[in-house]
Amino acid sequence: MPDKKYTSFSALRLSHLFKRTPRRPTDRKLGTFIGVFTPTLLTILGVIMYLRVGWLVGNLGLLYTLSIVVLANLVTLTTTLSFSSIATNKRIGIGGAYNIISRNLGLEIGGAIGLPLFLSQAFSVTLYAFGLAESMRIIWPSIPVAPAAFVIVLGIGALASQGSAIALKVQLPLLFLVALSLALLIAGAVANHG
Repeated sequence: MPDKKYTSFSALRLSHLFKRTPRRPTDRKLGTFIGVFTPTLLTILGVIMYLRVGWLVGNLGLLYTLSIVVLANLVTLTTTLSFSSIATNKRIGIGGAYNIISRNLGLEIGGAIGLPLFLSQAFSVTLYAFGLAESMRIIWPSIPVAPAAFVIVLGIGALASQGSAIALKVQLPLLFLVALSLALLIAGAVANHG
């Protein structure tokens, strides 16, 4: 029969090891605005909108382009509602979306979804680098796109190696520029319409 004091002491030590301490507000590194809202909005209002929507309107017309946008938003809406119903009652751990998917749907489905999720994030860096290089040709017409995109990817890699907090704070001026461009677009449309 084990000693009662020894059993109590080990149970106390184990419970202390696995005890969760509540997070203090000072422990937060990234808030909702910088950590979630800014990168999501910049992804939505990114290179596709600025470089490809004009081409779509020119080739398909406004009605078909708006139909594509509405269908894409419906897919995004259903995905978001499904994802938020899964994430509502769970604590999200390290890994974000992959963590939620693998904990709720199992490791097999989590891996099957996690690999394309990783690849899409990796390829999106190249997409946005080429989009920025293409946009730079407006200012410098002689700049070669592929080498410029390569330098941009290296710069993004160097920035990301400094930590996510710095990389996300660099996005704030970009968000301001996107908001300014949208405000000027609306102001130009109103001024030319009247």
